[in-house]
Amino acid sequence: MNCFAIVVTYNGMEWYDRCLGSLQQSLAPVKAVVVDNASTDGSAEYIRQHFPEVILLAQNENLGFGKANNIGIKYALDHDADYVFLLNQDAWIEPDTITQLTSIAQTHPEYGILSPLHLNAEKNNIEHLLLQRLDDFHITDSTLFDDLYFNRLQEVYDTQYVNAAAWLLPRKTIEKVGGFDPCFFIYGEDDNYINRVLYHGMKIGICPKVPIVHDNDRPRPLYDSREHEVLMMIDYTDVNKVHDLKRDMRQHWKKTITSFLKGRKKVAKQHYADYQWLKRNRQAIERSVAQNRQEGPNWL
Repeated sequence: MNCFAIVVTYNGMEWYDRCLGSLQQSLAPVKAVVVDNASTDGSAEYIRQHFPEVILLAQNENLGFGKANNIGIKYALDHDADYVFLLNQDAWIEPDTITQLTSIAQTHPEYGILSPLHLNAEKNNIEHLLLQRLDDFHITDSTLFDDLYFNRLQEVYDTQYVNAAAWLLPRKTIEKVGGFDPCFFIYGEDDNYINRVLYHGMKIGICPKVPIVHDNDRPRPLYDSREHEVLMMIDYTDVNKVHDLKRDMRQHWKKTITSFLKGRKKVAKQHYADYQWLKRNRQAIERSVAQNRQEGPNWL
């Protein structure tokens, strides 16, 4: 088994010892590839000095999460990887994490993505963002909680979403689905990738017996216009849906005028912003959907 772990770094000095150190302690042999997004805190130098076994691919600019991961994924595929394990810089694994995940992947080849269970830094709670997904039966197999209560946990449960803090991707997934869509700089790229995996007939799995730590229980910024645009991009690039962008642009323009005439200036402003966003991004969205419906190593 040839497994590569891809870690995208950006000014994350507080986590490297735990993140990269945990990969050193993996019971399953794993080659660590770090793609540094032009950190300004000395990350590249620190990794070279303290983790000389790491394959460091230092970039001259911040490419964002998706594009940087694509560089690491392509490196892994070019060096005959059977599995690619994506790990956030603020996450770390247990010694048997990769052993267990690859074993489950071999037993359950229908899964395109397998994720361990994300615990918080103190290991006394499930990461809150993941827990929200697990607690939504429209997203995750509801038998998980029955099985947890009655002490009969299975290896893997179906889910419609799990964030990309720790994904195991079998080679066949990448060869069919590709890498992350460059429409996304940061946030939304995992939603988009999951939509594509499901479109191509593979499953997403959460493995509750396999833990990792994700130090992500930090306050999130309030909802803003950028988050609204990310949500729009996720929706419009979803290959499982059919959108009529011209019609939606007309509707936003019409609602801009009618809302303004009714004195609803804030609503009019939002519809106009959505119209302008669709106008700017229409070609990129159409290109994204067309590309992602094709099988192959897209974006790598």
